[in-house]
Amino acid sequence: MLSDSSYMNWLNEMEASTSVYTGQVRGCAPRCVATIMKYLDLADSSAMDIVLKAAIPLSGGIIQSYNICGALLGGIMAISISLLREKKEEEASRDEIMTLNHQCREYYRRFEKEIGHARCFDIRQVGLGRCFDTADPDDYEKFVKAGGHDFCAKVIGKAARLAVESILETNPSLKNIIITKKEQ
Repeated sequence: MLSDSSYMNWLNEMEASTSVYTGQVRGCAPRCVATIMKYLDLADSSAMDIVLKAAIPLSGGIIQSYNICGALLGGIMAISISLLREKKEEEASRDEIMTLNHQCREYYRRFEKEIGHARCFDIRQVGLGRCFDTADPDDYEKFVKAGGHDFCAKVIGKAARLAVESILETNPSLKNIIITKKEQ
């Protein structure tokens, strides 16, 4: 049985792992979904590679348009993968899809409450004082100098944590993965 303190330590470790800009996985959406998939063992490496490629254009608020936060979208992807990973899309029942949509909506609301906004533009505006156009090389350098990577990494960490909490509330059996990983 996983104690509450061990669970909290595991959650803190998982959240912090996204808060270090490593350059290994670029973009908020793929970093968020990769962290969750890794920590909950949701996919093998080939499936993970496909998911990460699909997530890349969701970063920067979807193709750097600064709309819905890519980390939020990465969390939604992970919730979907966790709930439907054993099914092909055409096998999911209407009730399962409705449950998925409800869980993602609740996650969205938690994210918005915790972070303050769901849009990348607004999150960066509040956290960095302005929204940088990271598609522009000069503005990207300003983003880096302003601590943009560190700031966004914290948002990614929080998004991943909120998504994992949501996943484990719905599927507590996944906590067995945490126990197994801690024992290794």
